[in-house]
Amino acid sequence: MFWDDYNFPERGATKTDELNRLTWIMGKNHLAVIINSEVRYCGINFPYMSLDLSRETTELILIGTEGNEKIYIRSIRISQLAETQKNKLKKGELTMITKQSNNIIPVIHRLVTDEYGENYWFNGCAKYVMECLGEKDYDYWFFAGLTGDIFTQHYTYTKYSGDALSSYRMDENPKQFVKDTFNKCGYAATYVSKQELEENTEMYLNTLMAYIDKGIPVIAWGKMVGVYVGYEEYGQTLLYITGNNNQPGRIALSEAINKTDGWVENSKEQGGWIFVGEKKEDIPLAQIYRNAIQNIPNHFAVKTDTYCFGAEAFRAWAADTENGKFDNENGKYEKMTTEDFDTWGYYTNYVCVLATNSGCGQGFLNKAQELNPDFTFLEDVRKQFSQTSQVWNDLEALGGGFNVTLEVLQDKNKRVNIAAKIREAADCMDEVVRILKQR
Repeated sequence: MFWDDYNFPERGATKTDELNRLTWIMGKNHLAVIINSEVRYCGINFPYMSLDLSRETTELILIGTEGNEKIYIRSIRISQLAETQKNKLKKGELTMITKQSNNIIPVIHRLVTDEYGENYWFNGCAKYVMECLGEKDYDYWFFAGLTGDIFTQHYTYTKYSGDALSSYRMDENPKQFVKDTFNKCGYAATYVSKQELEENTEMYLNTLMAYIDKGIPVIAWGKMVGVYVGYEEYGQTLLYITGNNNQPGRIALSEAINKTDGWVENSKEQGGWIFVGEKKEDIPLAQIYRNAIQNIPNHFAVKTDTYCFGAEAFRAWAADTENGKFDNENGKYEKMTTEDFDTWGYYTNYVCVLATNSGCGQGFLNKAQELNPDFTFLEDVRKQFSQTSQVWNDLEALGGGFNVTLEVLQDKNKRVNIAAKIREAADCMDEVVRILKQR
């Protein structure tokens, strides 16, 4: 079977003067040794794996210690792990023993409700999973505050890079961002990239199906952002919920993996699947909120060669608007025409973030103060976000809000006023950081 002796010091610690349970799992590709429910060794490429065991003769099994020690065996159980399902005839009837071909989780509803300001879909996905895990306190707004999305203005110096802080983080280092985000509320989570899905599709599909069978969705991140909530045809077709759809759509497995391509054009990191695992730690809800509030200045301080957050994001947005990004007067930008002007990608995405965060973050701040009564200074923070709500209203009046046109942005007088108003929001974010750091 093994053709050799193997010795692994300290790998086989056992209980003294007590019963110990030893398990060998001898699979096609792996051999695992488990002692008292702990995996002590897992190996590959053993000689037996290349044998046709059906041709081997039955031999006597000898168990000894090669010494004077005694081994007491209470019982031995040998079982064959099922690999392929076979038909069974029972009392003249054909009974099919097969794994489930179709399944869907019991919790089916919209991913987000954007008319309520739920505009950042990563948080909707996280909330969906937690709802199925029975975590009532971990709703959409909980994750929007935990990630910093609901507080953080973003701006890119290039082209549209996503709707929120979480979009940039997922593009930059998804494995770390996913791990850190769920770790903040005590859960383990794993991000599986498109490359990993392609290299081991069967294993990850089986994992997804196992999650569905337990009633837990799997997050999809790529050209399609949402949650897988079911499967058909043994996983060859997946059921998913995205956006405002309240009924699942269907997608072929091959297309589902293909749609994990980076959801932003020229994305650094291709998309993938997110599996949220077991709860590792019970962190008090008050502490989670407290940590999230204390982390806001860190979000605002981010600035790279291609994007920035916080007050700097407002100022970069204002500077580009005022200095001729849309008319090429100073030769810094390519000539912008009506056909070239991607309203959402170049401008209104930032208006949407301003409008969303100016009002929707208040609930998280209220909850944080409720759970942490010493955070009375959050009343002043709320006032600053309320002021950014007025900035948004003023931008709409100036033609620099959701109703913006290229003609307005190419008008020197109008864009100067628009830029000045955007800078007022930057001043508010500076004040938020000052309050948090001081208090």
